[in-house]
Amino acid sequence: MTDILKIIMVSFFLFLPGFASGQESWSLTKCIDYALEHNLTQQVYDLNEQAATIDANQSKFNLLPSLSASSSAGLSFGRSVDPNTNDIVNNEFFNNSNRLGASLAVFQGFIQQNRIAYSKFRLEAAKWEKVNHQDDLAFSILMTYYDVIYYQGMVSIAREQLRLSENNLKKAEVLIETGLKAKTDLAEMQATYEKEKLNLLQAENRLEEMKLKLAQGMNLPGESFKQVRFECGEPAVGANPAVVPDSLYTSFVKHSPVIKSAEAVLQASAKEVAISRGQFFPSIHLNASINTGYYETNRDADGRTISFRDQLNNNRSQYVGASISIPIFARNQVRSQFRKARLAEDQARTQLENYRQTVYYELLNNSREMQALFHEYIQTGKQVDADELAYQVAHRKYEEGLIDVIELQAVKNRLAGSESQRLLARLQWEIKLKVVDFYKGIRFWEQ
Repeated sequence: MTDILKIIMVSFFLFLPGFASGQESWSLTKCIDYALEHNLTQQVYDLNEQAATIDANQSKFNLLPSLSASSSAGLSFGRSVDPNTNDIVNNEFFNNSNRLGASLAVFQGFIQQNRIAYSKFRLEAAKWEKVNHQDDLAFSILMTYYDVIYYQGMVSIAREQLRLSENNLKKAEVLIETGLKAKTDLAEMQATYEKEKLNLLQAENRLEEMKLKLAQGMNLPGESFKQVRFECGEPAVGANPAVVPDSLYTSFVKHSPVIKSAEAVLQASAKEVAISRGQFFPSIHLNASINTGYYETNRDADGRTISFRDQLNNNRSQYVGASISIPIFARNQVRSQFRKARLAEDQARTQLENYRQTVYYELLNNSREMQALFHEYIQTGKQVDADELAYQVAHRKYEEGLIDVIELQAVKNRLAGSESQRLLARLQWEIKLKVVDFYKGIRFWEQ
């Protein structure tokens, strides 16, 4: 391949979309949107909602009358009963019977009406459970995404520390050659350099682990994140948002999916109690049917079998009637079901109060942590600035022979520690900001 051809091919690839940067970029919103569409558990909640919709529709159809049709045909041999005359005959004959029947429940203790309401509330609960899982999934992706951002930062810090160690190692070699430093400093520098390489390798491994975890939550092939860069810009630091927990809680419970779902479950439980109570009442049904048949033994005065059509008309009979069923004793099953339904309602009410209490204290704690992490983030920023200046001073002192290599490494390690603490405090503060925004009704991934 000629040099000119190589230059042309390299230029072509450099101008391909995304090639110049070398890495694809995935934002937090993009990751969450992909997860909501492809996550397998989210698909299960979609199916649950569809099943609840079918149940709700069916509960309405149950108010309609039932209609059934039946037909039977047979060939009798030997000694048998003639279905037309009920006489005992000893010959072969064919017969056919047909029936069309309908039944309508007039009264069942309002069970069907309460089942409609029950199915409606179960559907509402399924919808809110789906939304709640969407929220949980979004925050799960958020936490893993920020883990990736954190380890990206740790890799950057480790690389910078490795670069500093490499520069120190080279300078130490020059100082030793000129006789300004002892060879023991070189050994210490070399040990630190190898340790920094190990730290970088460990940070890169943890970064790949978090990328794989993020891909799993999104149901994305793990190899897709091999050359992906995740962005999270430095936040604009201003005044920390003020939060009034009690008023925020009052507004949040009005649209909280977990609270709405628990309220729908409680309402469904109340309707289930009403359904169980309805079994104590009598049930009334209206019934109607049309019957007809054909019998080969049915003959006219001349001994000829009457035609199929004529027999269907001649043998037709109609029935209209009503039935009532009164529950008297069913081995105490109805009463036991009613008591269990009441207990289930009490459990649903207790669960609702438990959710409200949990949400309240989670809101209080997240508000407190947001305030604390803001001050921690500001303070760690000051600590990083101080440690950077301290390292520059220590490096000059080391070159001038005023401090030894151990002291220089201690200052350098302290700088790395303060940088990682600042990164962690910053990311944790950003997460708490999004959590508090969520309490305010702001779904950050939908913006």
